[in-house]
Amino acid sequence: MINPGELRHRITILEYKTVKDEEGIVTKQWVPFKTVWAARQNLHGREYFAAQQAQSKATVKFKTRYIPGITTDMRIKHGEEVFNIIYVDNIKGLNREMEFLCELVDQ
Repeated sequence: MINPGELRHRITILEYKTVKDEEGIVTKQWVPFKTVWAARQNLHGREYFAAQQAQSKATVKFKTRYIPGITTDMRIKHGEEVFNIIYVDNIKGLNREMEFLCELVDQ
């Protein structure tokens, strides 16, 4: 179970959608899916090494309460940083909490 005191980082989960502006022009862009509180942990030691062995560039792990509909096609915005979601884990399949392994997007 997540300790609520750990959820001190405000993140926005972004999805890539087709959007129509006021002039009727259709474009694809990153739009907010949901904003939630999360725990953030930089990967180091054994976790970082395991992520590298899996051919992943994951460098950060976010943990939140369960949110249905999150996929690896989405991104996470934390402050000014944007991360690609590499892996989504519904911990123990209980629909209570989730972990996301992420890599920083080169901008």
